[in-house]
Amino acid sequence: MFISHETLQLLIYTGVALTLTVIMVEFKEMARVTLFGSRNDGGVSFDPARDIPPLTGKVILITGAAGDLGREMAIKLAKYGQPARIYVSDLPRDESAKKELLNRIAHEAYGNVEPEDPKTTAPSDLQFLDLDLTSFESVRNCAAEFAAREERLDILVLNAGIIRVATGTTKEGYEIHFGLNYLGHALLSKLLVPMMLQTVQRQSSADVRVVVVSSEGHAMAPKGGIQFDKLKTDCAEMSYSQRYGQSKTALIGLTRELARKYPQLKVVAVHPGRILTGMAASLRRESLLVRLTAPIAPLMCVPVKVGIRNHLWVATSPEVVSGKYYEPVGVPDKETAVAKDEALSKRLWEWTENELKGVASLE
Repeated sequence: MFISHETLQLLIYTGVALTLTVIMVEFKEMARVTLFGSRNDGGVSFDPARDIPPLTGKVILITGAAGDLGREMAIKLAKYGQPARIYVSDLPRDESAKKELLNRIAHEAYGNVEPEDPKTTAPSDLQFLDLDLTSFESVRNCAAEFAAREERLDILVLNAGIIRVATGTTKEGYEIHFGLNYLGHALLSKLLVPMMLQTVQRQSSADVRVVVVSSEGHAMAPKGGIQFDKLKTDCAEMSYSQRYGQSKTALIGLTRELARKYPQLKVVAVHPGRILTGMAASLRRESLLVRLTAPIAPLMCVPVKVGIRNHLWVATSPEVVSGKYYEPVGVPDKETAVAKDEALSKRLWEWTENELKGVASLE
């Protein structure tokens, strides 16, 4: 097929124009958060070594704990809190990879110990749970496996998440960000909250918490916060940052509704800060803007060991107020007006209950 020089030029110009348009839209959305969002160095003074209290006897489950933030949280809680057990839940992998991950956490927390070596027993028992948040079946299997091993759950950390340019859907057909970041976690909490309530009933003084990892990126959500009629599509007409922002807005709504319905628990949402993680490195491969701004990223971001402080503060501080969203460190009420909308969070709860009604409880 012959293409004239003029047609070829038009195609090139059109492609360049579309690329520039995408970059400008992405820049506008990212700048709104990056330039005018939260700071990494504000709020209360918190030193994990000094301020994490003893967590003796407690059982903790962290999703996405093979990733940078989740793994660092497990390390710090194991090192300074020394709970009875920490469950690392993440994508399925072979037994050698699971052991390598657990050994790495134990080594960074305690030095030269191995979880399965009785000669060098670590203060906290570390265990792995398979979890694919894009599959209802996998989420339920994870919760069932946990319930088969434990009778209590003191801290549930809904930490796993993605941000990516490519569109996609979960196994049940939900937009991939919303399905993994929000709906999979909503199902996991729905299945495990009864055990958390039982933990409180057995010990009235128990401090039982759900930590929900949202993001200041919730500010990039589309108009209205959540476009309910499009959630069971790939939302291709949205930018990736809007799809991500929608899921993070939903997590703030989940926090508010869980706190309202279960006053026995402390349920808090957290923005960890702008952190240099593997998730950012993955996004760099897909986003031209992220690649272009990579040289200045260290000026606006902090390493994981610093960024983890807000996670740890909401998981352990006595100052935490249930139902709140906190930016670093311990700074409340910075969410957008849409994210504060109680009517939206109630609608989200009703929508979520309807979508999850086909999943059997563990009881």
